[in-house]
Amino acid sequence: MKRFVMLFGGLLVGSVAVNLWAFVRVLSPVRRLAASAERLTQGDMIALEQQCGGIREIADLRQSMASMAGHVQRAQAEALTYRHALTDGQEAERARIAHELHDDTVQSLVAIAQSIELAASWIETNPQRARAMLTMARTQAVENVQSLRRLIADLRPPALEELGIVAALQMLADEPHTAHFEIQVTGNARRISAAQELALFRIAQEAVRNAEKHAQPGLIQLDLNFQPDTMTLIVHDNGAGFTPPNTLDELAQAQHFGLLGMRERVEHLHGRLGVTSFPGVGTTIRVDLPLDQVAQPTEHVRDPVCGAVIEPQRAFGSTVYEGERYYFCCPVCQGAFQHNPTAYLPLKT
Repeated sequence: MKRFVMLFGGLLVGSVAVNLWAFVRVLSPVRRLAASAERLTQGDMIALEQQCGGIREIADLRQSMASMAGHVQRAQAEALTYRHALTDGQEAERARIAHELHDDTVQSLVAIAQSIELAASWIETNPQRARAMLTMARTQAVENVQSLRRLIADLRPPALEELGIVAALQMLADEPHTAHFEIQVTGNARRISAAQELALFRIAQEAVRNAEKHAQPGLIQLDLNFQPDTMTLIVHDNGAGFTPPNTLDELAQAQHFGLLGMRERVEHLHGRLGVTSFPGVGTTIRVDLPLDQVAQPTEHVRDPVCGAVIEPQRAFGSTVYEGERYYFCCPVCQGAFQHNPTAYLPLKT
């Protein structure tokens, strides 16, 4: 009996010791970990930084959860920084547009109105001078149309909606650049979805502007390749280059908001973005997108006065000169051409 009591007592003490060990090393740490996790759900991103003790498995679990919380916290900070940068960029763009409209468009319209008023006052007393003033007003009107078209093209190129990505990129290449610009299109060029065309154009536009602003390249090459189910856009410059982050997730920390915007556009369309750059060598940006099939457009022509790319059936009007028909986007351009066609046609060799 005595031995039984001693054995029972030993088992009881052992059970209490095991339960005490489990409480100290397992249950209590798990409760502390659960409390920290609860604070985490309430927005306390550093709740899991506090040690909760316990066995190694619990400590490892806490460390993993703390690492995940840190990753989320960094992602939130990067997203906030990116949103602030977007807001600043939008405000700067609004200011630029307002400045251009006031300093260029409004002032030009005022000058045109004054020229017309002067011409009206001279029409009887000095008709030759009145005609010269009206000619100057017409020239100012054409320049105003061209200025407005450039401004609209910066916001959303009309050629992109009407004619597609190839024509829009060609117009981008035709703009004045600080570097020599080359564009090459391979494969079966065709229309793709509006969202894909806009994304590709904005990426190309951003890549070109970044290169000219920061890298001072001598050459910018733009390659657009159409495959049956995918397409590839490559923008390469031989400028200063830079050391890109190890991962694209670090773009916000490195203040590469342009590249971050490119990545978001591409990921939204289930594509892939690649950035390769080396200091002193240059930068290559590559975009691969799966293609959507859409109806293909008709042929297009270019307004000889303002350079707008238009579909013939949607043109304002047309004029035949020396056996060739020319199409115009508006009455101002058509009138300017009819008044002096040779001023808007390339010299014949």
